[in-house]
Amino acid sequence: MDRLQGTRLQLEMQVNTLESANLNAETMAAMKKASDALKVIHGKMTMGDVDSQMQSMAEQRELANEIGEAISNPMYGGMELDDADLKAELEELEQDQLNERLMGADHVPVHTPPGAVKTTQPPQRAVALEDDEDAQLRELQASLAM
Repeated sequence: MDRLQGTRLQLEMQVNTLESANLNAETMAAMKKASDALKVIHGKMTMGDVDSQMQSMAEQRELANEIGEAISNPMYGGMELDDADLKAELEELEQDQLNERLMGADHVPVHTPPGAVKTTQPPQRAVALEDDEDAQLRELQASLAM
């Protein structure tokens, strides 16, 4: 019985070895077919060709991005605008408009503009008070001179 078991164990090991060898042979055949298929697919392709194509694709992608930005921002034509520059230009334009309006004004208007609040006459009273004081001063000087 021990002898039969030993023989059986030897046969099982042989079967396993044959199956493993068969699997290795099939794997090698599949790898050879894959290698041949890759050679056919790649054909005359070289790394130089691949690098050239990748560079060309990158250039086209960059061009597409520039075109997209130009389309989405058509007013400025790709110019970078600074807020300070825009504010300075706006102030300059406003000053030019103000200067043009002032050039048309020859003199101060004589009439009272509509909606203007009329001022009272206290400044004239102050002048009148000064005249009264001057008159009193002259009278006092005249009386002292006598």
